[in-house]
Amino acid sequence: MSQSPLSSPRKRDDDAASSSVSGATLQRNSLSWRHVTLLSLAGCGPAASIALNLQFMGQFAGLSLVFAFVMVWPALLLFMNSLAEFSRHVHSAGGLYAYNLRTWGAKFGFVYGWTFMGAYMVLASAGFAVFGGWLSEWLDSQFGIGVPWWLLTLVALAVVTALSALGIAESMRTSLVLVAISVLTILALAIWIIFTGGDSGGSGFSGKPLVPAGASSLGWAGIGLAMTYGVLSHAGIEEGTTLSEEVKNPAKNVKRGLWSVAIVLPAFYIFVSYALVHGYGIAKIDAFGQDPAPLQTVALHYWGEVGLGIVVVAAIISILGFSQAGFIAGTRVLFTLGRDHVLPKWAGRSSARQTPANASIAMGVICVVLGIPLGLIVGPFNVWGYFGFLVGIFFLVSYIVTNIALIVFARREGFFRPIRHGLLPGLAALIFIYPLYSSLWPIPPGEYAILPWVYVGWVLLGVLLMLITMKRRPEVLDRMLSDENKW
Repeated sequence: MSQSPLSSPRKRDDDAASSSVSGATLQRNSLSWRHVTLLSLAGCGPAASIALNLQFMGQFAGLSLVFAFVMVWPALLLFMNSLAEFSRHVHSAGGLYAYNLRTWGAKFGFVYGWTFMGAYMVLASAGFAVFGGWLSEWLDSQFGIGVPWWLLTLVALAVVTALSALGIAESMRTSLVLVAISVLTILALAIWIIFTGGDSGGSGFSGKPLVPAGASSLGWAGIGLAMTYGVLSHAGIEEGTTLSEEVKNPAKNVKRGLWSVAIVLPAFYIFVSYALVHGYGIAKIDAFGQDPAPLQTVALHYWGEVGLGIVVVAAIISILGFSQAGFIAGTRVLFTLGRDHVLPKWAGRSSARQTPANASIAMGVICVVLGIPLGLIVGPFNVWGYFGFLVGIFFLVSYIVTNIALIVFARREGFFRPIRHGLLPGLAALIFIYPLYSSLWPIPPGEYAILPWVYVGWVLLGVLLMLITMKRRPEVLDRMLSDENKW
């Protein structure tokens, strides 16, 4: 339809800007399935997860912290089936947001996108705060160099923001180096423990960590809580889906990349956690759960001061790696929400290099606002304890909803198969429900009791924003599903 000559210049300018944003694109055909695997792997931060999460898993599940990882693995494989099936039909930088938008419609998609964005914001913010804390402490203990943690966090955020604005290839090269160094170091320590016989003095290894009987006094409830941190250790595994607009042949390569990491990563967690439990000593599992840094304790025992330094550096590198990966994925969700006009249109504009430069800047500012003030109040290390629990809730709900969404989407679009699109995603949702239930009931102790309500408050705020948008800008919800560029 031609533009009316009576419409105002301002209106014509707004329409042009709207068209520009809705047609914004990223660098097409610039990535392969290996980049999908790498971003998903870096997003989980394998070495960082071992360093940050095992203590909490030991507190809740005792020896059965390894069993908690075993329980999570089937759910992850089933979840990958759901993501792989979605990736054949929906190619968007929004990742899980796009899948649920296409399935449930604009209203639900609006709120889901809001909560999914919140998950990445919290994940990246906590990661950068903890990175600053670890690096500050290491520099002080090893070299006597006193640098405030928040300054190191700001520098890391500035570098990552610049890399994200420059382009995905530059960011991915950095992630590749960070992931490779950290994973190989932790894996080498685990293999060393296995070959030296662990703390049992060479008398062999026990199967107790692999069964529920090794749980603490909390029993299955403790295993469920440990599974929450087990899922948190895999949080980010879906980040590869946010590269769908930039991957060659996304219908094939996104699926291939996701399956690769889903098979390798859980096996890494099970093997390393099993080795570390034996390295610490089965008889000392209570102390393991109370040790603020069991990985460092084991590294010092087996490799001495030099080895401890190597492991700490590997953990710091991994923390930076998963923080960067969460930043990359979160930036793409911000970009997609801006392109949909759920967020300000400025966030959805791509640069001349076809990168989400504006969204990158916004993500950097968000990480500063969320991570540093809380770190100054409770300390950068405690940020992960609180934010990590909250992130676990965010992702558990997101994963459950996405698995159910595949059932609905496949039936509506006419490619439904009872096992692949019905039974498997249904089982995945059921498995994820258990750790979510264990996280919420009985009510967690102390400050943790507040965090589920923080999640509820964030969802309600998203609902409120959606209702305001429906009233004041109803065209936004129509546009969310009408822009074929992003599918």
